[in-house]
Amino acid sequence: MATEDLKTELMPDGSRLAAWIPTLKEVELQALKVYLRELGRFNKNLNLISASTIPKADAVHVADAVLAWRIISGLIPSGSTVSDFGSGNGIPGIICAALAPDLKFRVVDRDVRKLEFLKHAGASMGLKNVAFITRDIADLEDESVHFAVSRGFAPIGKSLLLSRKLMAPGGRFFMMKGEGWAREVADVPSPLFSVWNTQMVGQYSIPESNAEFVVIEARKK
Repeated sequence: MATEDLKTELMPDGSRLAAWIPTLKEVELQALKVYLRELGRFNKNLNLISASTIPKADAVHVADAVLAWRIISGLIPSGSTVSDFGSGNGIPGIICAALAPDLKFRVVDRDVRKLEFLKHAGASMGLKNVAFITRDIADLEDESVHFAVSRGFAPIGKSLLLSRKLMAPGGRFFMMKGEGWAREVADVPSPLFSVWNTQMVGQYSIPESNAEFVVIEARKK
């Protein structure tokens, strides 16, 4: 058996998500299972996630996004549009869209092939609330974004620098971060704090891991 075929077989089917997160609705669970299936199919050619995380992709990628969204969702009004900067493999944007049909999502990435994967995955998941934007975030219209999310996009300081012109005054940018988040905050250049107010809005841990994760909110002044 080829190594890549073995990697695909090791991709979890998502059935553990129901036990880990009992509040998931059946329609949400089914959409997340479809995402994992398509992630397994396309990862070989697109390198969407690292090989070491494939056997636990349901925990370290999907459950991670679901648990972060549980924190973020209460801070975004119904009917809003949320941009996912540097979406790449679709986490968190595609996952959040499956959990929040009352919101509109824009997944933004300059990698054409990954955006094509996201379009395919979104259609397979039955999502009707996602727009796919193939461009660098620097090319988005100034002050056009009121709510944004990211995971693995860039360190906090760089994320705030790159998005400072895009976010509308009062706009809220939610960043999913791991255990190194405090150092990232400490490394933010001080002039950026004249543009942004930052705070940690929630902590969580993912299944089968002792690591702590946080959601950092940056609000544009």
